[in-house]
Amino acid sequence: MNFGTELKDQVSSVNQFVQSGIQFLNEFKDFIKERAQIEKEYAQKIEILVKKHSNKKDKKALAMTVGDVSTSQKENDSEFDVDSSTFLKAWSVILDETENIAKERAKFSDILSTRVIEKVRTVSAKKEEIRKKHMEFAQKLINERDKAYTERKKSKTRYDECCVEVQNSQQKLERASDDKIFDKNLYILAIRVSNELKKKYYHSDVPALINQLQELNESRIIAVRNIWDDYMGFELALLSDSKNHADMARLAINNIDSHADSQLFIRYNKRSWEEPTDFDFEPSSIFEDTEELINDENSQVYLSNKLSKAKRNLEKLALEIESKRKEIDGMESLKEAYENNSKLDVGSDHEIHDFKNASFAIPTTCDLCQTTIWGIAKQGFTCKDCGYNCHARCEMKVPPTCTKQRGNIVRGIAQTFSNPGSPWGTLSSRSNNTTVPLTQSIADITDREGDTWKAEALYDYIADTEEELSISAGDIITVFELDDGSGWVKAFYNGKEGLVPASYIEYHDFVQVLYDYESQSPEELTIKEGDVIQVTNRDVAEGWWEGILDGVTGQFPANYVAPLE
Repeated sequence: MNFGTELKDQVSSVNQFVQSGIQFLNEFKDFIKERAQIEKEYAQKIEILVKKHSNKKDKKALAMTVGDVSTSQKENDSEFDVDSSTFLKAWSVILDETENIAKERAKFSDILSTRVIEKVRTVSAKKEEIRKKHMEFAQKLINERDKAYTERKKSKTRYDECCVEVQNSQQKLERASDDKIFDKNLYILAIRVSNELKKKYYHSDVPALINQLQELNESRIIAVRNIWDDYMGFELALLSDSKNHADMARLAINNIDSHADSQLFIRYNKRSWEEPTDFDFEPSSIFEDTEELINDENSQVYLSNKLSKAKRNLEKLALEIESKRKEIDGMESLKEAYENNSKLDVGSDHEIHDFKNASFAIPTTCDLCQTTIWGIAKQGFTCKDCGYNCHARCEMKVPPTCTKQRGNIVRGIAQTFSNPGSPWGTLSSRSNNTTVPLTQSIADITDREGDTWKAEALYDYIADTEEELSISAGDIITVFELDDGSGWVKAFYNGKEGLVPASYIEYHDFVQVLYDYESQSPEELTIKEGDVIQVTNRDVAEGWWEGILDGVTGQFPANYVAPLE
């Protein structure tokens, strides 16, 4: 059993159930916070107590060891060692170990404050954000359903109005009859659309949404289980005497069954539900009509036009749905990877950069791709905590390695290549008509000729040594050895070869057309299989790039091309 199939149309109750579970995390956080404060105060008081009795011990050490002796005896026995008393030595050890226990409790208080509380806060915020997004999506589904219902009612109203007009206006009978027929047909079509949308809403959309809410709640339970497991582990490390009790608590926590809890909720919240009946054709009270479509010549023309328009809209929607489906497939794969490897949970174990929009009047190196960011129109982002700089296009590829210390930047970039020496990453299969160049230390590298690449100099550079190569802004150079992490590339220019700063050049970006495409507007390019296009902008719109073909600049579908090799 799951929420989607058993709890029909109960989004609100499921949401309240999930929300109450997330709110519990805040209560648990308060418990840990108060526990940490108590442990800290207890440790401080123990240290004061030990210090007090240590002073008393030092003052009474001689009396507690050899008793009250005369002054002359003390002088004659000046070599007497107070530490030789086993009783006094034992009392000293007791005080020292008590002080060590107080320090351990203070350390335990810090662990609770820094590790347990922060993890609970992060999990609570993440789960609450996901819950809100699900509820926004649920409201969107309801609005779409209500919109279809409203359109049905409007169609019925127009149909009734036309029927009255036909009765009262005999002189306009022919025109009014046509309108009545058209509106009747639209009404019948609206009924069918409403019925199909109703089925999709109750049998597909809402169950899927509720299932996702179930997954959210179960993931929340698993996250709490992991936190509790760590919490009990810290308890076991505090004192060996509490180990048995902590083991019992850990056993109880590991026996948590999120699915069984879901079944318990279903058992106590399941109620009878009947699917709403389909809408039927309701004839006008004036005319005796049937629900059959009228198939005369005028109706065929009218409906054909409506069909053509609907097909065009359907094609656009199909492309959009396919794009969103690919996004969902990617997110599902990412979700499975996160579920199979808890170390990938960025929100729990890593520090995410706090990026803010920034403009760069002075050329600045992107800490991810090592190319230049330059422009006053907010061309990139800067982390306000550590000062990490990156392009706007690189933001989502930056690893969560913020140090929270200004100037202490961890530079790194994920590389995924079928061939490490190739400037292009692994390409996806052509079966879905999509190619995706992955990120590497230099961005947008194309126009490959054997083992060389064409690049344009962005700034002047004067060589300081014989191993370096002097270039001027605008020069086209040939790179034959890519940046290995040193910040330099090897290149040819004017019969000479040498080292050039990698951040001073920009690689030309070319792609090759895989499929024919006929332009649909003046802004688009007509492309043929085998054409080579120079890419000028990859952020025109979702799924569209801009480039130059035969001297003409225009837009083209990004999934119709592949990197030129």
